[in-house]
Order: sequence, then C-alpha cells, then structure tokens
Amino acid sequence: MGVLSDGKKKLKLFVQTEEETATNTIAQYPVQRGQPIIDHTQAESKTWDFEGWIQGKDQKAIDATYQQLLSWQFYGNLLTWNGAVHHPNMIISELHKSYDDGGMTNALKFTMSLTWVNLVKSSANTAKKSQGPKSPVKKASAPKKGTYMTVKAGNTYWAWSQKYNVSVAQLRAWNKWPDRKIPVGAKVRVK
Repeated sequence: MGVLSDGKKKLKLFVQTEEETATNTIAQYPVQRGQPIIDHTQAESKTWDFEGWIQGKDQKAIDATYQQLLSWQFYGNLLTWNGAVHHPNMIISELHKSYDDGGMTNALKFTMSLTWVNLVKSSANTAKKSQGPKSPVKKASAPKKGTYMTVKAGNTYWAWSQKYNVSVAQLRAWNKWPDRKIPVGAKVRVK
C-alpha cells in the first residue's frame, strides 16, 4: 500500500512492486586518461516505476482515482510518494491502465512512472511579474522665453525687426526659415 499526494489530495494505491532507476548519459567519444570523467557524463532524472491496483468500492470510485492521476500528470503537479520508500518532488511521467485480467468490479491494474524533479533555490525574484517595457517619462518642458506670434500672409523678418527692435539676423537664427519662405500659420519668435 502507498499514498500519492499533491499536498491537498491523497490517493491510496495498492502497489505490488516499486523499482528505482537512475540513468546517466555518457559520452560516446574517447576520453583521455587523467581527464575528469564528470565532464563526459550527465545525470538524468531518477525514475520510480510502480505496478499495482487501484481499488475502490465500485467502478465509479476507481475511475475517479484514475482521472485524478491523469489530471496530476497533465498539469505536471509536484507529488509526494509514501510507500516502501518516501519520495518528494515527483511528477507522473507515465501512466498505464490494463484490463488484461478481464477487469474486476472493484480494482483496476495500473503501472506508473514517477520522475524526480530537482528543485533549487534561486536568487532571482520570481514573484514579480513583468509589466513590459516602461514608457519614457515626459518632462514638462519649461516655457520658452520670448514673444511668439502666428505668421500671416505678408509678414517679413524686416517688418518684425522694425516693430520689435530685433535684428533680422537674430530673427533668422531663432526661426530657421529663409526670408521668402516663412510658412503662413507657423509660430515664430519675434522678441
């Protein structure tokens, strides 16, 4: 008998066998003597295989237990196994049901593989969610000093220079338009 739990819900499973497998992927190319072997091998996840029976008072209870196992597998829930041994941080990697004995009214034969997840602590703050790029803050521009007016047909730098006692060269420097191409409707600085 064993119990599989996600911390909220517990399922009791009748397990006949529990097997543990630890696999390494080892490089298939030659390794020079004296070199660290650890550089040429990679540990894979540990896997525990179970075979047994899902038992219940009727087929509806058995189906509910199996559906919970399928849901945990689909959503990748972290589970804890308490059976012959205790294993935390497990995910269901394979799940099979079988009717090879013709089926029973109060039990269902199953096999399942649990794969261990190596959880580590990170210094990164994962609680904050990205809110996307921030918009630049627009600074309120200080009002430009001077006197401005809207250009009307017939306005010239020379006329403004006489009216506001400013040189034509200064008016050209402030406004950047050639003398004969001052656009009507534009704002110009005149003092």
